[in-house]
Parts: sequence; C-alpha cells; structure tokens
Amino acid sequence: MVAVFIWLCTFWFGGSGLRADEMDSQPERAASAPGRAACASSSAEDFFKHLIAYERTGEANPFRGLPVIHLDVWVSGPFTAFYIRERLHNFVPGIRMLYLFGTDGLSGGGTCPVEENWRKCVAKFAPKQAVLYVATTCAGTIDLRSIPPWKPSLDDQKKRQIGDELRREIEAQWPAAREIVINDFNLKDNEITIYLKLPDGEYFQGCGFRATGEPHCVNWHLFGQAPLSSLRKWIFERPYRLK
Repeated sequence: MVAVFIWLCTFWFGGSGLRADEMDSQPERAASAPGRAACASSSAEDFFKHLIAYERTGEANPFRGLPVIHLDVWVSGPFTAFYIRERLHNFVPGIRMLYLFGTDGLSGGGTCPVEENWRKCVAKFAPKQAVLYVATTCAGTIDLRSIPPWKPSLDDQKKRQIGDELRREIEAQWPAAREIVINDFNLKDNEITIYLKLPDGEYFQGCGFRATGEPHCVNWHLFGQAPLSSLRKWIFERPYRLK
C-alpha cells in the first residue's frame, strides 16, 4: 500500500510553526484523567482514530504490532496535536510521529527526534493563531484493537456530489483527461490518490482531501520513488470512477 509513502510526501504542511518563545509564553493548563486523552474533543479523537483505521488498510501500516498507543496531547482552540510515544513500524528508532488536527480534519504534523521535548515538536507544526487560545495538555492511551476497520462511505447523494466536485477540480488541472479514477473514499479521509489517463499516457497524482472544505483537493503532490504498480494496485483494488 502507498499510504505511508503519501504521509511522508505530504505531511510537512500546516501552520508555519510557533517560535519557542511563543510556545513558552502561551497560557496553558493541564488536564489529567486515566484512559482516553481527556483534553481532546470527541471530534478530534474521532478524526485521529479514522486516520489510524485508514493507515491500517495496507501493507505499510505504521501501527502494525501496536495493540495500544500512549499519547501526549496538546489542545489550543480548534487545534489538537497527538504525539505518539511509541516508535511506529518501519520508523527509525530515534523518531516519533505527531499528528495535528483542525476543524476539517488533519491539518499538519510530522516527525520529531525522540530526545526533543514533545511540546517543542508541537511548536514546529502548530499554526500561528494557536497562541490566541489557552492551551491544554494531557496524556492518554488508545486501544488500537477497539478501532473498527476502515471502510468507504456509502455511495449516497452527498458522496456523489463531492465526487462530482472532485472531478471538476481535477479537470481544471488536467482538462485533457480521458479517464479519472480515484481510490474509493470515506468522507473522513485525509488523502485522495488519483489515476489519470491523458492523451500521452497514464499518470498518478495525490492531494490532501477535505470533504467539508472548498476546494476538496489541497496540497497536490506526486509520489517520488513509489512504484507505479503499487499506486495502480492501491487505486484499482477499490476504484471510484469519476470520469
């Protein structure tokens, strides 16, 4: 599966980051409770669990072998960061992962050295407007065994409408496209992988996906060294034809 490669290609977006003095001067309160991350909203936690379910759908699953993950959580207004203390599958030993969510879902994040204070890691990816709020921090755990498998959204009127809007966005970029096929998707997904058949050949493209935002496709990107056979397999195992 190409999912992890997609994250590595696109996961350096988000805010321009906070300076250390901005993070240090931000008002903060701590919240603590056993079990789940008490300071995180249910919507942010739901986005995070959906991302985990999506990442577990293929061979490159970064959460492989982890029954439980332990988290440090930072919340500032509409922004929530989840720092995972465990080393993820196929990550180098000295690296940890941080995911940042906003009101529309995933909004940024990236990797940090394990010896770096996790709050400094948050500061690298948090948007500037986060300093306008009082930050809350807490710790928690998520039992990955309790997260249901990923599945695409039902192909209802809302999904078909978003599919039509996606097609128009893609056609605006590639007006000569004869075929447009994407991997079947859930409205909570953060990523779309696109197959394009153009007059001069076949191409693959990716974008960050926001079902509730306009445009739906942001942060267009290619896939570097990813084998085209893997991209094709990822899309055509569960194809959703737009054109």
